[in-house]
Amino acid sequence: MTQYRENLRRVTDLLTHRREEAERIAALHTETLHAKSARAAEIDRALAGTAMRVFGAATSGGDVAAKVAEIRAESETLRRERDAILASLGLPADYTTPHYTCPKCGDTGYILADMCDCMRALLRMEALRNCGAAAHIDTETFDTFSLRYYENDPQALATMKRTLSLARDFAEHFTPGKENLLLMGGTGLGKTHLSTAIARTVVERGYDVLYETVGTVFADFEHDQFRAARGETPRAEKYLNCDLLILDDLGTEFTNAFTVTCLYQIVNTRLTHGLSTVISTNLTPDELTGKYDERLTSRLLGAYRVLQFKGRDIRFQKLAEEL
Repeated sequence: MTQYRENLRRVTDLLTHRREEAERIAALHTETLHAKSARAAEIDRALAGTAMRVFGAATSGGDVAAKVAEIRAESETLRRERDAILASLGLPADYTTPHYTCPKCGDTGYILADMCDCMRALLRMEALRNCGAAAHIDTETFDTFSLRYYENDPQALATMKRTLSLARDFAEHFTPGKENLLLMGGTGLGKTHLSTAIARTVVERGYDVLYETVGTVFADFEHDQFRAARGETPRAEKYLNCDLLILDDLGTEFTNAFTVTCLYQIVNTRLTHGLSTVISTNLTPDELTGKYDERLTSRLLGAYRVLQFKGRDIRFQKLAEEL
């Protein structure tokens, strides 16, 4: 099951629960009203039969319009009497009406055949929670990425203006397979912030995004190699199939033949299938070449647009401001 289908199932279950809960409470309120007023119960039974009376009038011949108008007038009189009973009991007029979270769709998720805005919003939130960037998804956006931390170095500022612009353009015009990004620079220069901003924007545009550290990804591949044979659910396939994969902290992992093979499989498979990847690393191009074999680095440096991160560690700058 794709992540989108899983998110859709979760959101549908949530809406079903909301709708059933609203209707359960309304039914309890109706029972309470009927217990307090036998006349209200009689009115509700009469109103429940209105549709059948209208249908009967429409098929009985004669002056159908007059008959339907009479039935509707009687129903309106009954509703006014019912409202008066509720008022006399100190109850609001909508006491027995289901109070749906979304009045537009009645918590069904759809208005006729169109998906309701409430369901779209819930799907976006579910996708954000499950993409792997949930911890900072609300604070690390393109709008909160401040260039003031690079202003003390004109060259760094120029580089970061370009990097921010290219990252935003990538996210706002994202199409799977159109482009891949390699975010390169030292620690604390904003790579994780912009990776998170990319994840949020692409998710909100309706694409399937996964954001993980390389350590977690390699652990999932290791699980599949050594444990999936015992019947456990495979974990790594999702990294090969999502619309956008964001790998954070490449180069911090313990490198061996297994991790290099996994990384090559991810990079090569996604390039072959026309799926986009964003990778962040603290390594320089020379360090990257020294750490990984040529077939991998040639793909990373050749098939990915490199976004450079320059400047001084932002965390140290923030700490200095607090002192």
